[in-house]
Amino acid sequence: MSSTPRVFVGTATVRVADAPCGHCLDAVQASVRRVPGVRSVAVDHAAGIVTVLADDPVDLTDVDAAVARTGHTPAPVR
Repeated sequence: MSSTPRVFVGTATVRVADAPCGHCLDAVQASVRRVPGVRSVAVDHAAGIVTVLADDPVDLTDVDAAVARTGHTPAPVR
């Protein structure tokens, strides 16, 4: 089991390694933006990284599920 907290306020970063194009990451961004508590989502297309900013507690499981709904696989940033 990971020691990383699953619920966060502030920022969290998720890698989307299987999103080969900007369109894919734009879809991920739109999906994650709909998670309750998320204020904004920034995408680094070159790195395949999504950074989520939350004002209220957000569970990373919900963020991962939002990524998965787009057909992509979320992975922790190492």
